[in-house]
Amino acid sequence: MLSRIAEAVFWIGRYVERADQTARILDVSLQSITEDATYDVGRACKDVYSIFGASAQDPQDHTVQRVLDRLVTDRTNPSSVAGALHTARENARGAREVLSTEVWESLNTTTLGMARSVRPSRMHGAFQFAKDRCAVVNGLIDASMTRDEAWLFLRVGQLLERVDMVARILQGHDLEDATDGNVVMLLRSCSAHEAYIRSYRGRVRAARAIEFLLLDSIFPRSAAHCLIELDEALDILAKLHGSSFDRMGTEDPARRIVGRAAASLRYRSLDDIVADFDTEMEQLQRATVAVSRALKSTYFEPGT
Repeated sequence: MLSRIAEAVFWIGRYVERADQTARILDVSLQSITEDATYDVGRACKDVYSIFGASAQDPQDHTVQRVLDRLVTDRTNPSSVAGALHTARENARGAREVLSTEVWESLNTTTLGMARSVRPSRMHGAFQFAKDRCAVVNGLIDASMTRDEAWLFLRVGQLLERVDMVARILQGHDLEDATDGNVVMLLRSCSAHEAYIRSYRGRVRAARAIEFLLLDSIFPRSAAHCLIELDEALDILAKLHGSSFDRMGTEDPARRIVGRAAASLRYRSLDDIVADFDTEMEQLQRATVAVSRALKSTYFEPGT
């Protein structure tokens, strides 16, 4: 596969997942802000921006409407819902030959169907549209594409973005606030509330929720599960590119980074991880950046 196509499909996977995750986070966060009169709206909006690494120095940005304008409908911002979908579609233009027609048409319909403006009173509908359409795109990717290099790079992009988003959500979570409402919001932001209830069959607890989102090996949005799946996908890609079994480990820099991150989570106690939680989540985000760079030097721009 040409390196430019490999990079394009990788970013399609990342941006579709980014749009989906952003819609899920904002749906929960902004609904809570608008429904609870006790919220400090300015402070709450600033906290939402921090999850996405966005700055908001102007007090005028600290409103629900401005959050919607910047993180939902701004097509020039690749971290907004509409912007991520638009960027995914632009990457898909250059990778039509490896995408099924159904995937392209669905991605095209999703991008063009996103609203140009959203009011707080109508935001849930916009978020639901984005989530539903991203689910359709991902479903068609799984249902209509051969498990070849294109599918693998899409999968790697999706998993890498999911790990990054989970780390961001957890980093922005107030560990001191162990109230049921706060913990439920955390789980809902990660689409994990129902899965958590089915797994633990009882009252939500802060420590268990964090453990579930970080360490559960069978929940598809946990950091540990994504890292395991990511390592498997990278292993198959390495074999497709001629790498043979290495008795001394792996020479793939991306797999080494993923392996260290996975081991750091899976073979340590939760108490050890939360002892310096902010730093741990920052390191997890840095690992995703390092994996992207390793993929670039190995597959997208080899020899540079």
